[in-house]
Amino acid sequence: MNGSTEILRLHSLLDRQSHLVVNPIMGLYIAAPWTTDIPLLNDKWCELMQIRQQLWDFLQKQIDSHRRQLATDGVLEDDLTFAYMREMEKRRLTGTDMGYFNEWQMKMLLFDLLFAGMETTATTLKWGFLLVILNPHVQRRVQQELDRECAGDVVNMADRPRLPYTQATINEIQRIANIVPINLVRTVSDDVTMDSFHFPKGTLVIPQISILMNDESIFENCKEFRPERFLDVHGKLRRIDEFLPFSVGKRQCLGESLARAELFLIFSNLLKQFDFTPASGTTLSTSRILGLTVSPPKYECVVELRKLDRNHNFV
Repeated sequence: MNGSTEILRLHSLLDRQSHLVVNPIMGLYIAAPWTTDIPLLNDKWCELMQIRQQLWDFLQKQIDSHRRQLATDGVLEDDLTFAYMREMEKRRLTGTDMGYFNEWQMKMLLFDLLFAGMETTATTLKWGFLLVILNPHVQRRVQQELDRECAGDVVNMADRPRLPYTQATINEIQRIANIVPINLVRTVSDDVTMDSFHFPKGTLVIPQISILMNDESIFENCKEFRPERFLDVHGKLRRIDEFLPFSVGKRQCLGESLARAELFLIFSNLLKQFDFTPASGTTLSTSRILGLTVSPPKYECVVELRKLDRNHNFV
C-alpha cells in the first residue's frame, strides 16, 4: 500500500469513527455496558472496536518502522515519534523516572495528533472549498489577491500579512462551518451564581461559546458567507473577540497555531494553482452532518489548473 492510499484509508476510518461515536446507541452502551455483549444490538459497538483496532495497528506499524530505522542506521528524522523515542531512551540510560514515557502513551499521543489534527483540518477544508465553489466571486477575489501579492508559485507563511482577504475568507469559513459546536465538559470549581442561576461546586457544565458564531448582534446576516465582515474600512484584517473557533481559556485547542498555519497554506496554495467548480449535474448543499465534528454532505467538484496568459500570468 503506497503512502497516499494509506492516508486515504486512514481518513476514511477516522471519518467513520467520528460518526459512530455520536450515534444515539452509544449512550446505551455507556449507561449499560453489558449491552455491548448482546448480538444484533451491539453491531455499532463491534464496528467501532474494529475501527479502533485498525487505527491501533496503523500506529503500531509506524512505531515499529521508526524503531527498526533507529536500530539499523540510527537516522533520527525530525518528527514526533523519534523525539519521543529519544526521550524514552535517554531516561532509560540515565535511570530517570520514565513517568508517562512509555509505548502506550506514545501511541495515544500519536492518535490524538491524527484525530484531533487531521480530522478537524480536513473537515474545515471540505467546508472551505464547498463555500468558495458556491460563492465564485469570493474564490476569484482570493485568487486575485494571491496573484497580486505572491510572486512565486508557492504561498508561504511570510506572505500571510499581505493577504488580508484570504485570511478573512478562512475566518469566515471557520465561522460558517462551526465544526465543533459542542464544547468539552467543565466542572464548576466553586459555588457560583450567574444572574438568577446557582451552580453548586462540582456541577458539570458545557459552555456553548459556539453559539456566538451565529449571533446576529455580532455577525449581521450571520447565515451569509461574507468574508468582508472580518475586514475594517481600510481593508485590513480586524479582530472580532467573539470569533472563537478554537475555544478559549486554558483548555482551548493546543494545536491552534498549527491548525491556522495548515489551513492558510493548504487553502491559499490550492486556490493559487487551481479553479474549483461544481461537477456537472450535481446539486451542492450546506446541510450539516453531525459527527464529533460537523461536516458537509459529500460532494463532487471539478478541479482544474488555472489558465495562463502569454506572459505566464494567471487569468
